[in-house]
Amino acid sequence: MKKTEKFIKLFLLFLTISALLMGCVLGTLPDFSGNPSHGEVRYQDNTPKLCEQTLQNCFGENFVISEGVDREEHFFHEFENEQIVTHYTEWELFYTNATGQELKFVFTNRNGRMKSQEHMENSIESYFSNLVEQYYRENFWDKTISCISGCQKENSAFYFKSYRLFSSPKLPETSVMFQERLHYSLTDHIYFPQLQMDQVFCQFPYILNMYLYVTYESQDPEAREKQRQETEARLGEMIDEMLLFTHQSLNATAHITMMDEKGYVDSFSLAVLNGEYFSKGPGTEFEIALHENFFGPIYPSAMESNRNVDRMICCTSPRVPNSCSGHSISIWNTWVSKPTKYVSTWTNCPSSSLV
Repeated sequence: MKKTEKFIKLFLLFLTISALLMGCVLGTLPDFSGNPSHGEVRYQDNTPKLCEQTLQNCFGENFVISEGVDREEHFFHEFENEQIVTHYTEWELFYTNATGQELKFVFTNRNGRMKSQEHMENSIESYFSNLVEQYYRENFWDKTISCISGCQKENSAFYFKSYRLFSSPKLPETSVMFQERLHYSLTDHIYFPQLQMDQVFCQFPYILNMYLYVTYESQDPEAREKQRQETEARLGEMIDEMLLFTHQSLNATAHITMMDEKGYVDSFSLAVLNGEYFSKGPGTEFEIALHENFFGPIYPSAMESNRNVDRMICCTSPRVPNSCSGHSISIWNTWVSKPTKYVSTWTNCPSSSLV
């Protein structure tokens, strides 16, 4: 019995010493008072120097970068019961856009496990998305939803993002799409001093995503139908304005959910591809047509190399607006010319809708 107790004591002593030594290595020591311990993370990369070529490619050679400013952020790690302090550096890059306006790109060296170059590419992509989103939000979205009765502004969403990454074993063409989208780099194609907001959809594989929630203001069926039609009309007017502004190159999806005090009532959606309404609305077929519109047709040889199948999907020529209007296109047969009345293009709750 005494030998067992002695062994237990020695084992506990060993664990205590190991914990102390580990704390010395990591720069933290356990606090036996019950208070959380503290850890520090420091980022010291000179990001502007390491990513100088990328910055010149995307912003030209006339930009100005501020002196780095030291920042820190405190984060409590509940699982480890530890207070983490992160130290990093922040820079501001100033450049002039195509309209002569001075804009600012803010970036840091807080790259986590990524290399500085990868972190910079992600930062530029995020900046580009936010820049375009802000423009379309301020000039189209905000004024539209402010005129929609019952609109739940706090729950609605509007964002501009790259084509999403996904792949389905049942659709071999999606594996080709996944690879092409994965290897596309925005920093190889964008030049911010000449960026034109009306050209972003034909120059980059990006799309507007809209999610709108509207509360019915009456229990009367006729009043509800009228409110729904008014909602469709307002959104249709906004889409028409965007089509005119983008010279018929708009790519967008919209999902509208109608609610009442009990919750969900019904919903409808639409999709616009290269300035034309897509008859079946958002979904896998739209995703494939959207991809081919920018990257080009997915040929059988490409699919065979991924899934060993022998069917071909072909659509519009890449980056050529309206090149397929009036033609029989692809096995999906879903490309349609823009209707004279947009209300007829809404699609009710497609089961294949992708978020």
